Amino acid sequence: MLTYRDWNDYADLLADALAGRGLGADDVVAVRCSNRIEWAVIALACSKINARLLMLDPELTPRAMRERLIAGQAAAIIVGDVAPVRLAPALEGLPFKLRATMDGAFPGFFNFWDLFPPVAQPRFGPVQPSLLAWTAGASGRAMPIGLPHRRAAPASASRTPEPESGASLITVQPHRVWGPVQFWAALTAGRAIHLVRSFEPAETLGLIRKRRITHWSALPESFEQLRELGAEAVRAADTSSLQELEIGGAPATPALKAWLADLFAPILNEAYGSTEAGRISTMPLARRHEKPESCGRPVRGVSVEIRDERGQRLPSGAIGEIWARTPRSLECDLPASSLRTRRDADGYVATGDAGRVDDDGFIYITGKAASLHERDMRHAG
Repeated sequence: MLTYRDWNDYADLLADALAGRGLGADDVVAVRCSNRIEWAVIALACSKINARLLMLDPELTPRAMRERLIAGQAAAIIVGDVAPVRLAPALEGLPFKLRATMDGAFPGFFNFWDLFPPVAQPRFGPVQPSLLAWTAGASGRAMPIGLPHRRAAPASASRTPEPESGASLITVQPHRVWGPVQFWAALTAGRAIHLVRSFEPAETLGLIRKRRITHWSALPESFEQLRELGAEAVRAADTSSLQELEIGGAPATPALKAWLADLFAPILNEAYGSTEAGRISTMPLARRHEKPESCGRPVRGVSVEIRDERGQRLPSGAIGEIWARTPRSLECDLPASSLRTRRDADGYVATGDAGRVDDDGFIYITGKAASLHERDMRHAG
C-alpha cells in the first residue's frame, strides 16, 4: 500500500535512477507486469522525466513481445510476475539502457528496488505519462498508437472536480488502455485505488465488502466469471457500498447484460469505445428496454458518423462503419500504414466496428467493419 506522498517520493527516486542511466524526454520505457504498485511508481516516474510508457501484455509470446519492443523503439524494460530468463529470446541484441525485474535478482537484470537512490530532488510533471498503446491493424498485426498526456477539460465543458471519499477497484490489467484510464480517473476524483493482480470472483466480492468499494469498471470476461458463481452467491455478498458499476472493453452478450441488470440495474452502465478514440458512448442498463441492443448515445464532446467503405457519410439507420471524433482521436499518434486507424481532416477515426445510429442518436454495433466490407465485395462480384 502507498499513500499519495509515498507514491510521489518513490517516483522522484526512480526518476533520478532512470535519468542517471541516460533515459529522458521521449525515450520509451517498456513495462511487462500485472496490476501492482510498482507499475504506478514507474508510470509517475516516466512522467517526471517526460519518457513514454509502453505497456506489454504478460501473455505475449517472446516473438510478439520482441516485435512490439522494436516497433515501440523501447530504450528500457522493466518486467514483473515472470522469470526474465523466459523472455531472453525477446530481448537478445536489443540496445536497452536499462533492464530490470521487480521480483528479485536475475543475471543481466537490475533488481527494481535496488535502483532507488537514498535521496532525490523533487521533480514535477503531469501525473499521467504519454502512453504507447496497441491496436490490431487491417492485417491483424498490432500497431502502436501514441496517447498524449491527459489534459484537463476546459472550464466551460466540465464542472470543477470535487474530492470524493470512495474507492475504485481496478481489475483491468495495465496493458489495456482502459486500466490506466481508470487509474487516473480515480486519482482525479480523489478516490482510494485498489489494484487487483489476478481476478478471482469470490475474492473480488470479499474485497468489495472489506474495502467498501464504490466504483468498479470491468471487462465482460470478469463479469462472466462472476456470473458462474451464481446470482444467489452475489446477492449474499455485501456489495452495498457500490455506487457505480460499468461493463466495457469488449462486446458483452445480451444474456450477460440482462443478468447484471437484474442484480445491479440502478448503478450499472455499459461503455463503448476504442483504443484510438477512447470512450465513445455510455448506456445505463436500466434503460436497455427502451433501446434494446444499443450501446448508448455519444458522451459529451464526442461525435459519431456512420460511413460506407469509401468514407462517405450514411443516413440515419443505415449500416456502415462507425467513425468517431473524440478528444483522444484529435491528438493521438496513429501509424500511417494502418488501414484501421484512418483519421480524416476533421479528426474522425475509423473504429473498425460496423453499426448504425438511429434517429435519436443511439448507437448499435452489428459486427466488425472488415466483415461488412467483405460482404459488399461479394455482392459487387
